[in-house]
Amino acid sequence: MQITSGRLKGAKIGPVNHDGVRPTTDRMRQAIFNVISHHIEFTNPNMEVLDLCAGTGALGLEAISRGAKRCIFVEKNPLVAEDIRKTMNACGLSKEETPIAVSDAVAFLEGIDSEKYPTSMPISWDCIFCDPPNAQRLLNPVTDAIISKHALNKGGIYVAEHDLIETITQKELKLVTSLTFGVTQVDIFQSL
Repeated sequence: MQITSGRLKGAKIGPVNHDGVRPTTDRMRQAIFNVISHHIEFTNPNMEVLDLCAGTGALGLEAISRGAKRCIFVEKNPLVAEDIRKTMNACGLSKEETPIAVSDAVAFLEGIDSEKYPTSMPISWDCIFCDPPNAQRLLNPVTDAIISKHALNKGGIYVAEHDLIETITQKELKLVTSLTFGVTQVDIFQSL
């Protein structure tokens, strides 16, 4: 796997050899970014991105490569987070540009308005990616937390990757499109 576009194009991602980590393929990432680039501009100097259930970090790294100012990577498994940092180091990315939070996605979102959350970090984002392990059925709780915490800026994009069994039941965000890749579906929403 490698970054498909931008200043880091061709840089290797991973490997991440941990149970439950399901990488977003190069082909899928290209398709996702082809859609979302019509709705948000990654070269905006203030572009803030959040990669929940980051896994390999491929989606957030792709956003950074395409010009995002910063991407916060949220990964529950500390060993997987360590592997993401190794990839970032190999790409020459700073910790300021690519901070990692070792946390559950919902707990992270619930904590953005707490006193412990760093004041130097954003509490809302222009683009949020979420690709949780399928068996955990986390997308609806994560989506509900994004909405209740106003974590997605107006006009922002939310990309939710899941299997064909899971359905996202929210009504506040506009569904832009759904992409299907075998047994995986990617729903792309926009905040109005």
